[in-house]
Amino acid sequence: MENASSLFATLLAILFAVSFLFALVVAIHFIAVDARRRGKSPFLVVLLVFISFPLGMIIWLLFRPEPVHRNRRRLRLEDQRVH
Repeated sequence: MENASSLFATLLAILFAVSFLFALVVAIHFIAVDARRRGKSPFLVVLLVFISFPLGMIIWLLFRPEPVHRNRRRLRLEDQRVH
């Protein structure tokens, strides 16, 4: 009986480790795409998240900048026509 319980504990630990690594990979991918969209270095943001996961992800989600709109051109006052 002791052998079965230790096998169960080992399988449970492996399942937990694999789930944690999967969550880390998904979070890193999301953070890298989000950082690039917001005009920040994906490497630095991913490094922050990787070193201090999950606290780094929470910090990024709380303090991330506004997205950069590269396709929208800002109009200057001289560009606007008066009819």
